[in-house]
Amino acid sequence: MLYLVYRIRPTPAAESDPAEFWSWVGQREHWFYEGLDTVLATRWAVRTVGTDVHTLEHTVTFADEAAWGRYRQQLSERSRTPAWEQRHTEQGHWWQLLDAALLSDPPVPLGFDRTAEPPE
Repeated sequence: MLYLVYRIRPTPAAESDPAEFWSWVGQREHWFYEGLDTVLATRWAVRTVGTDVHTLEHTVTFADEAAWGRYRQQLSERSRTPAWEQRHTEQGHWWQLLDAALLSDPPVPLGFDRTAEPPE
């Protein structure tokens, strides 16, 4: 698996109206990823300890590099549509992208996931 991880800082506008901010994030999740069939999953987390407390980490999961490449191509095509690009750039009102990283699974199975197990 391949994971595209963004680190995001909410703007003062987001911090002053968290209900509206999270509503916008939920709506964005739908319109932004709709039809991007190479995206297997997305995940959001709020950093609560360490540097950059209250920043967000947004992870987008792909099966492999080819899927990520197709995703990038689809975004490039969408950005040529003025209405989509205008909606996309409104994210600057709500957040600032601090950085992005591309991570992959190690070559051997590691880790465990108790959330995938049914409760006893």
